[in-house]
Amino acid sequence: MTERHAEAPAAPPVEECWRTIGVSGDRTCPELRAYIHCRNCPVLAEAARTFFDRAAPEGYLESWRQILEEPGITTDADAASVLVFRLGREWLALPTEVLVEVTALRPLHRIPHRAGTVLEGLVNIRGQLQLCVSLRGMLGLDGGRPTRGADGPDREDDGEDAVATARLLVVEFGADRWVFGADEVAGVQRVARSAMRAISSMRWET
Repeated sequence: MTERHAEAPAAPPVEECWRTIGVSGDRTCPELRAYIHCRNCPVLAEAARTFFDRAAPEGYLESWRQILEEPGITTDADAASVLVFRLGREWLALPTEVLVEVTALRPLHRIPHRAGTVLEGLVNIRGQLQLCVSLRGMLGLDGGRPTRGADGPDREDDGEDAVATARLLVVEFGADRWVFGADEVAGVQRVARSAMRAISSMRWET
């Protein structure tokens, strides 16, 4: 499609006294005593009327007519809005309707006698303690330090870059709210439902 730009017609030259001696200038205009501000002055009102009443240049209205007549962009009814994030080398997605917020890493408070692979502890989210789980342990993914994204080297990271991209995701399923860590968040995207794949297995160990 040929790109078209509807350029605004050039304004006729006017004496922009409001920029020189008015409120945007040195404020030496004697009319300021009566009108307080340039927007109350008839000189500025006349300049505005002249600006909006000027004739459109040749081709300007036709250009806008063509732009407005173009059909709207149709959205894929099969697409779903998801939040894409990374755990290690795996890129996963969750529907955006379960997402509450994405936040920076917070101190983790361990729960005594609960040292399983799923429940990690408690984190303070906006003044409320929320259960923090390990999605990596829940899905049975390999542990270890985070790795770089798909466009980076396929090796374990040295730690600092991993912390820089890591985030906490707060999700809500019905009345239950959970927090889990992600090595990287790519953002919200629309993905065709036919292209989605279910996770093959989960390991629910607490």
